[in-house]
Amino acid sequence: IMVRFEIKNYNELEEPFKAEVRKIIKNRQDYYENLFKKYDKDLIIEIVFNKEKVYRVSISIHLKSKNILIVEEDRDPVTALNRAFSEFKKAVKRQIALERKDYLYKRKRYRQQKWKEYFVDLTEDVEESVKEDKPKYSRKVKNAMKSVQKYLKKRLKELGFTKKQVKAQLPVIMDLVEKKFYKIFNPKVHGPENLDALLFKITEEILSTYQNTGAESEGDVEINEFEGDANAPEESVYESEMFFLEDILTDENLIEQVNDAFSPEEIDETIEKLIGEEKQEDQAVYHLYYMEQFDEKEIAGITGQKEEEITKKLEKFKNTVEEKFEKLLENKG
Repeated sequence: IMVRFEIKNYNELEEPFKAEVRKIIKNRQDYYENLFKKYDKDLIIEIVFNKEKVYRVSISIHLKSKNILIVEEDRDPVTALNRAFSEFKKAVKRQIALERKDYLYKRKRYRQQKWKEYFVDLTEDVEESVKEDKPKYSRKVKNAMKSVQKYLKKRLKELGFTKKQVKAQLPVIMDLVEKKFYKIFNPKVHGPENLDALLFKITEEILSTYQNTGAESEGDVEINEFEGDANAPEESVYESEMFFLEDILTDENLIEQVNDAFSPEEIDETIEKLIGEEKQEDQAVYHLYYMEQFDEKEIAGITGQKEEEITKKLEKFKNTVEEKFEKLLENKG
């Protein structure tokens, strides 16, 4: 991706200001080349100077979703340029975050619809294939199956499935677990101590395919959620950048300082590390909220927590992130 700077009416600048203006633009060029290095469109940042009673400086860019134009005036063109760049950076970062959120929202809705369609077919297939009578084992087997069902319900929630999806898919996956179990388990070979281990091993094997694609059974079918579907959302460079500072913090001054001091990769890595230090059930909340763009009510339905609890956790995590970056800035300074 190429980011090109175009300067217009440079000759309208008075001679004492020209060198300083060139220096400011050159320094900003490195920042924007790094910011847009994963952007899937070549970009032109146009800077225009007009001198009348005062200097009028404009900076513009054409992003995929919006054209941004910032204009500042001052008797000193250097002052006007610095102010314009400051506002321009805020506007660009906001728009990048909005583009990412829009993409993630479309991806989430599209994926949920695909899961729904896929599991309707899968349920029908399972009902057809598991018609023979299942052998009857001890009460311990039945109790173990109940434990597996509770475990499965929790794990599907952790994987980000909605309440309706869990309800629809739980019996399907239980059928798959039972089907595999009855093929393997032999009471003459496997003792009571092997029962739970065998069941949970089978369960995790099936769940591993869900973790890979969110919609598979037994590893037989791989689903590419974007390929060959005209209704799918356009793939986006933002998918790989899981966490944005703008999604978490509200202090624009702190956000600006952090964005100036650290690269997007460093910011993402720091936030990801902080999330990794939280409890597992809280990690699911932050993943669903910041990456998948679910709201508090939806997350409450997925995780079984109260909506008020979700709101408190998000506020607490915001404070954690804020404190962490304040310390990092202090150490860097």
